[in-house]
Amino acid sequence: MINMKINFSAIVSRLCAAGVTLLGFGCSSDEPGDGDVLLMYGSPTGSWEIHGSVTTQDGKAVLDATIRVTLPQYDSDPNSITTTDTNTEGEYIAESNVLAGKLKVVCVPNDPALDADSTEVELRYKKDKDIKDSWYHGHAEAKVDFKLKPNKSE
Repeated sequence: MINMKINFSAIVSRLCAAGVTLLGFGCSSDEPGDGDVLLMYGSPTGSWEIHGSVTTQDGKAVLDATIRVTLPQYDSDPNSITTTDTNTEGEYIAESNVLAGKLKVVCVPNDPALDADSTEVELRYKKDKDIKDSWYHGHAEAKVDFKLKPNKSE
């Protein structure tokens, strides 16, 4: 009798697991649903690019300034989403596929005679009309220019 209970319990358990699995497959689809939204598993995705220039207050390009992009609530040094340096014209491009609404952009000059600076930017994603993926938020671009002040402690 005990052996029969164990077998019956194992069968019911396996049937329930199979039912939950079928329910999961039944909730996903590659076909458009209500409002042309696809039902699927996944994580929201998107991409962004932040570009700009770094100059001194008198308009000279700042070479090799480090640009760090992070979420506003974190320090930029150890927690940067991406890091890049300015080129000989003082220009930079930072890009990532990490989906974020607001980002902090920090500029750290290589020249100790200049002060570091930072700002926050709100990203506005534009979705490609041809992509019917409900998880894809699109691509965002923002321009952030820095005019660095002289370091008063130098």
